[in-house]
Parts: sequence; structure tokens; C-alpha cells
Amino acid sequence: MLDLKMNKEDVVESYKFAGPEAIEEAVKTGKLNQSVFAMGCFWGPDANFGGMPGVVQTRVGYAGASTLAPNYRDIKGHAEVVRVVYDKDQISYRNLLGNFESWFVPGRKQGQYRPILFVYDREQKQVADELIQAIGKENSPEVIEAGEQKGYFWSAEDYHQKYRLRRNKKLVSLAELDFGARWDEHLYFTKLNGDDKKGFNVSQWLKKLPQEMQKAYRIG
Repeated sequence: MLDLKMNKEDVVESYKFAGPEAIEEAVKTGKLNQSVFAMGCFWGPDANFGGMPGVVQTRVGYAGASTLAPNYRDIKGHAEVVRVVYDKDQISYRNLLGNFESWFVPGRKQGQYRPILFVYDREQKQVADELIQAIGKENSPEVIEAGEQKGYFWSAEDYHQKYRLRRNKKLVSLAELDFGARWDEHLYFTKLNGDDKKGFNVSQWLKKLPQEMQKAYRIG
């Protein structure tokens, strides 16, 4: 569903907020926007969104049902989702959605991999309505407004967060030491998780990390 292209202009200096506390505050004050997407297994969308210019943070979890406290072993009717925090001065919600036709999903939509758009403001709702008009309601993802109980975002277990990076145990241990328990909410790791490692050894994002972490990333 995502037309992911590496953008050479997606540089560190373009971002005003990097750490999880600063990002969280920026969302509260409206300096950054957020949305939630359900589009199959959440590992892939987590990485794909993270690699898009203007995306500041990603977080995987569960949403889409009114039941409380879902988890991976007991999802309780929810869908797997990814929460995306983005700077709309760099990327629009429309561009986050990508090609409308890629959201074309005919037939019954149920289960934890069903497609859903969770909209957080008038602009997102308008774009979601345009998508439905373009491909037809019967072929479109469900649209849920964030204020609804079914729109509540439940964060997934730690071992699902930045799944691609977490397979590198040495990198994770170093990240916890240098960035703290919330390392996986940091801008740098959103970008590293979102990039294909091929040819990434000279990445500006990687160069911002301590030497030991650079080494761990390269050999992981």
C-alpha cells in the first residue's frame, strides 16, 4: 500500500524533534500530527512508514475493537496497527496514504489483518472520504474516528517494536544504554528501522550514533 522511495532530502536537520519526550509534547501541542493505520501484519508498515520523509516516529499496536487490554496472544477483536507521527510541513496525510488503488480490498474484511484508517482530524477524514469515493465503499478500508472507543490505540509488546532492529541483540543492548528504555521511540531508530541496510553504512542517521552502535548495526 506504500510507495516507498528514498528521498535524499530527508536529512537530520529537517527534523525539530528527535527524543520521545519532545515528540510526545509536540503531538500534544499540535506541532506534529498523528494517525493510525491497519494494513496487515504491522512489522512491514512500521518499517515502510518510518522510511518516509517527514515521518518522525512509528509505534505498533492494536486498535479497531471496543474490548480492553488486547495483546498478541489475545487480540480480542482488534487489528494490528501502526501509529505514525509526522510533520505535515514535510509530508501530507494524502501522501502517507499513497496510491488510493493500493487500498482496494474487495470482499469481507475481518480479523487482525483487516484494513482500517483511523482518522484524527478533519483533513484526514476528508482524504479518507475521497479514497472511498475513488474506489467505492465496498472495496475500501473501514474508517474509524480516533475519538471512538474502537479507535483507542493499545501499544504492542516491546518485542514487536522496531522488529527489524530488535533482531540485532547487541544493537538493542547498546541502544538501551545510550538512549534509555524508550530508545525505540527515538527519531533515529525510526529511520534506521525504515531503511534497507544495503548501502546504508554511510547513512547520516547511522553516523549520528556512537561508534559501537554503528558497528553493531552493520554486522547485525
